[in-house]
Amino acid sequence: MFLQVYRSPYLEGRWNFEWFGAGSPGLFAARLLFQRFPSNLANLSNMDVVIKEGKARVTANMKLLYSIESTVTLSSQLTVEGPLRMKEEYVEGIFETPKVIEETVPEQLKGVLGQAISTVQQLPVPIRDVIAGGLRVPLSGTFQRLFLISYLDEEILIMRDAAGVPEVLTRLEAPALAIPEVVSEYES
Repeated sequence: MFLQVYRSPYLEGRWNFEWFGAGSPGLFAARLLFQRFPSNLANLSNMDVVIKEGKARVTANMKLLYSIESTVTLSSQLTVEGPLRMKEEYVEGIFETPKVIEETVPEQLKGVLGQAISTVQQLPVPIRDVIAGGLRVPLSGTFQRLFLISYLDEEILIMRDAAGVPEVLTRLEAPALAIPEVVSEYES
């Protein structure tokens, strides 16, 4: 009898990507970034996924030019295709507004940074609001993939894509469990 992984209490929670393969959405996002910047100017700080109630949210945190932090988030819907197989359909990608760490900006670039900030502040409020909210890209019906859960316990999740390439994740946080209500019926 197969373990029905989608019903396992271990699947939900926050997981860190330790290794990801060629078909992974994480590698896709990383490749997109690193093709545009030399490796010494851009790096992936960390990447994790939160799985809860049939949904997944992958978050990649990057640092560009040693002083710009950027976050990309991919949201997806998970559906059960079998006891161990699931389908992931991407719903939305969000490119959050980059944050500049002013203390790390080289002295020769501080003037340019000041001009850029001043220019953004002069934009009409609706445009500033869009910039502040990040860029949302609808992905419904665009990308999907099948994967198998090869191994799952309290600390490790190993998934394989359709080509058999693994993704290895380690648990960061377990899902929040409901705290039972304490009823005190003490009579004096």
